[in-house]
Amino acid sequence: MYTFSCASDKSISPFSLVAGMRSVEASPRLRLNHDRTLSMEGGRTLVVADLHLGYEDALEGDGLHLPRTHTMGLMGELLGAIERQGAERVVVLGDVKHDFHRGRWECRDDVRAVISMISECCDCVIVRGNHDNYIQSIVAGLEAEVVDSIDIDGHRLEHGHASSVQRPLIIGHEHPSVRLFDRVGGFVKIPCFLHHPVEGVTVLPAFSPMAPGNDLCNGLRPELFSPALAGRGGEGFSVFGCSDIGILPLGSLEEIRSMRF
Repeated sequence: MYTFSCASDKSISPFSLVAGMRSVEASPRLRLNHDRTLSMEGGRTLVVADLHLGYEDALEGDGLHLPRTHTMGLMGELLGAIERQGAERVVVLGDVKHDFHRGRWECRDDVRAVISMISECCDCVIVRGNHDNYIQSIVAGLEAEVVDSIDIDGHRLEHGHASSVQRPLIIGHEHPSVRLFDRVGGFVKIPCFLHHPVEGVTVLPAFSPMAPGNDLCNGLRPELFSPALAGRGGEGFSVFGCSDIGILPLGSLEEIRSMRF
């Protein structure tokens, strides 16, 4: 069991407290799910961010060859999430592909396979991210809408790579993650949601299991890097970790950064 201590020396065991809780209501209109998806409109709309399809192809370009399991695994997880929620619409919140450029054929095939699967199940909306150059031409002929932003149930949904004053706001791009340590210094790094209840900002973790998480507790960069969150040092954000055993309410980002291990 992972147990850590805060500045108050109070021992906290989030794994034992919330094991089995598959989602949490961040607000009356938003539900954060353990599988790195966000539900809106009572589950009718499912939001995911940062698929980064074609990641293995990019690694191969750098000389690192890995089994090509990313896309098939991601498709299975995404289909499972759609079925569990009974979603009628999926919003992909940017960075559908990993390659910044037009996309090699492998990347194009991966993108079209995933978007085809989504559109066969429900409506599909792609919000452009900073990696999504040429995404309109890549998905041409598929039943998918490509936009720069979308408003749903009073919330603005953007990728997060551009400055934004819109509130309430839902973004990706940040790839938030935190490390949980055990008593001897071992740790597990988990993706997480960030939610600011006062300002009305929610940040999704990357849906891709291969997308490196931005470690919010490494002490090297106190500011969040997403332009949509410019000027924020993380204060006021609640952190919800995503794990196979459930969603983990971990408290505030300030508390996590002040923990002693």
